[in-house]
Amino acid sequence: MSVAFADLPEPRPLTPAERAVLAALVGFAAREELTAQLASARVTAECDCGCASVRLATTGPALPRAAVKAMSEYRRDDHVAVAATAGRVDAVLHVVGGRLHELELFAGEGVKVVPPPPARLTDFHTA
Repeated sequence: MSVAFADLPEPRPLTPAERAVLAALVGFAAREELTAQLASARVTAECDCGCASVRLATTGPALPRAAVKAMSEYRRDDHVAVAATAGRVDAVLHVVGGRLHELELFAGEGVKVVPPPPARLTDFHTA
């Protein structure tokens, strides 16, 4: 099965469940820039594999490259992942170029996923 994102004709607001998971991941990252971006986050594309992953667009200040590098396990200055798990579901916020880029909610290719309640998220970490 090929995984691809389908662009939406118009950006849409985050659902309450998406916003709650994203807020938990942003809260763990504890960066003012990401919190500011969360306020304006909109969904621009949805994964077509059945998972609940979405691409994002935001306004607000970008996270500085030095901060991205400091957070990244691999010392990359262009990408950091903020991740947690809820049972079999991986919740990963991809920050690309200092911006909230994708909320990945995944339990295997083609596995239907619903955003988990934030209280179920454990094992928060960055990579």
